[in-house]
Amino acid sequence: MQIVNKWLSDAEIERSKEHTRNNTQRTRMHHFVPQMYLRRWTSGADSPLRFTELATGISDLDLPAEIANDEYFYQIVGDDIDPDEVPDLWFETHMSRIEDAAARWLRSLDNRAAGRISDPNLTGNLAVFVGLQSQRTPRGRARELDISAALERFDAREALDHPLLLPLICSVVGIAYSPARHHQVIDEILAQPAFSSETKPTAIDTAIKVWRNHITPFLAQRTWWLVASDDPLLTCDEPVVLLGWPGQPRYPAPSLLTAALVLFPIGPHRLLLATNKELQLEPPFTLTSDETRAVNLEIASNALEFTYEDTGSDIATHMTLPPLPPFDRSTASNFWEAVLPPPTRWAQRADAPSWPLQRWTAN
Repeated sequence: MQIVNKWLSDAEIERSKEHTRNNTQRTRMHHFVPQMYLRRWTSGADSPLRFTELATGISDLDLPAEIANDEYFYQIVGDDIDPDEVPDLWFETHMSRIEDAAARWLRSLDNRAAGRISDPNLTGNLAVFVGLQSQRTPRGRARELDISAALERFDAREALDHPLLLPLICSVVGIAYSPARHHQVIDEILAQPAFSSETKPTAIDTAIKVWRNHITPFLAQRTWWLVASDDPLLTCDEPVVLLGWPGQPRYPAPSLLTAALVLFPIGPHRLLLATNKELQLEPPFTLTSDETRAVNLEIASNALEFTYEDTGSDIATHMTLPPLPPFDRSTASNFWEAVLPPPTRWAQRADAPSWPLQRWTAN
């Protein structure tokens, strides 16, 4: 599955690398939720938003520049990495360039009528941005590190020898797959040199490949919808939310392949939905108050640590959410147990809410 988009191209990536080579300054704090995105919940460029720590319920105000960041989170350095071939902050530069363009893409939706987004250029660009956001967070980083650790701990050949997993890995690493070449493909993957012997740069490189070669092309094949809400919406530090079908269990959580809806809030009164081609949503495309409450609960439930909202609202402080369950991968007895996603807040709880927006997924 491949799509053509300038932001995935070798030419644009090389341009970002060249920008980085020519820039002697090094940005220390890297935002895993873009400032331009968080500013959509503020009243202006220099205005704060409200953030709430879910573990404590403590809420406060701060500027987007001061939250959702970590020191040198995307810096790619290692003793075995050529700094000229791979400038240390090229991915940070590339994401910043995409964010500049994404600010325009999102603004173009502000006055658009809710409903299906039919412009293929716009939906392709939205797939780039939403796909990138799904991979760039601390949870995404932990996922890549967990996979690397599992491949070291268990037999890599046995892990790759899976009729469903191997084609997905081939799409990420750029190797053509066919059932007739199944075992040959495993040999080719195992023969590929590691990006680095160090874990952090390898995890970043893997996340880039997953974004370019798998997640974005997959999202680009979905149908995109713009949905409005009269009541305020919040967002969080993991704003790409996968909603299940009616009756789909909370654990394991839906994946991009099994989710009914991919939900991404883009402002206090707007959100995006990406559906498979067979799911055609029917109006109205404005949420009821009950639907907005259910969507906000789902967004907050997906958060790792923090929710974000307009300073005039206090949505998160009125929520009661279970904590993320403890999870110990060291007890895994095989590769698949070691790479299972950690349980969600509602995993195996009798009081778990129903998946929201079932008026669009029940049939």
